[in-house]
Amino acid sequence: MSLEQPPPGHRASDRDREHAASMIQEAHSDGRLDFEEMDQRLTQIYSAKTQLELRTATADLVPVAHGDAAELTIRAKHSSQKREGAWTVPERIIALPEHSSVKLDFTDAVVRWPEIEVEVRPKHSSVLMIVPEGWSVDIDQIDMVGSSSKNTAGTPKAGGVRLRVTGEARWSSVVVRHPRKRHWWWPWYRK
Repeated sequence: MSLEQPPPGHRASDRDREHAASMIQEAHSDGRLDFEEMDQRLTQIYSAKTQLELRTATADLVPVAHGDAAELTIRAKHSSQKREGAWTVPERIIALPEHSSVKLDFTDAVVRWPEIEVEVRPKHSSVLMIVPEGWSVDIDQIDMVGSSSKNTAGTPKAGGVRLRVTGEARWSSVVVRHPRKRHWWWPWYRK
């Protein structure tokens, strides 16, 4: 018997269930689900124990995009910006932090693109990208000025998403990695 617990991302929290339920209710109000389907899926969601069960119940109900969501620009000055949880990933992301930190967590995100381009232009900042296992990551197109870049993502799998990072880093750090493993003896787990 192993003492190591499964990562918390695999277990569903009340917040995860509420988010999934709001997606179901929005789909019902848009007319994409009738009352019987909504009732059936809400029952499935509130009895779900894992995030996989929640994703199964909402897989065909990706929120309707408002406008063209093919690009996202993140600007931060002397602050911190995060995208984590079940956020919808556009095809192109531009991160412009100055004296700030940007965290892009793709592990639970909704990804519809085979390739995602992230353009980073940090100044005295840090950019952290957390990717699931099997993604292909290319960070060789970043111009570095007094900066560092690190890619600890493992071996890509065929058919996985390709993450291409470009841009220019000035006195900054750019890191791409997988989520940390949770150990039963460490209560302050952070991805």
